[in-house]
Amino acid sequence: MKLLIILSIEEYTDDVRKILAQQKVPIYSETNVHGFRTGEYQPDITNWFAGDDHGIYSTLFFSIQDGECVERVLEEVKTYNRETGAEQQNPLHAYSLNVEEAV
Repeated sequence: MKLLIILSIEEYTDDVRKILAQQKVPIYSETNVHGFRTGEYQPDITNWFAGDDHGIYSTLFFSIQDGECVERVLEEVKTYNRETGAEQQNPLHAYSLNVEEAV
């Protein structure tokens, strides 16, 4: 089993929902996030989190799925970022983590 995590700016949340539906993710959760960038941390992606005190609203999606499903979603996210130009401005960030034990 894998934990799938996707971070998206607010404007792309519907696109992420479509990706999850297209890749047949049967169940997932999402929550709103208000992100900030400190003055000390300056990533290569300048628009991911706002540099001032206002921050930016984004959405965190997560789901536990089999590895095959998670790989399909990760590939779809890569394609989305490349084809929409999001990778240059505000890319979707997707992560896969192993689930060691489930009770």
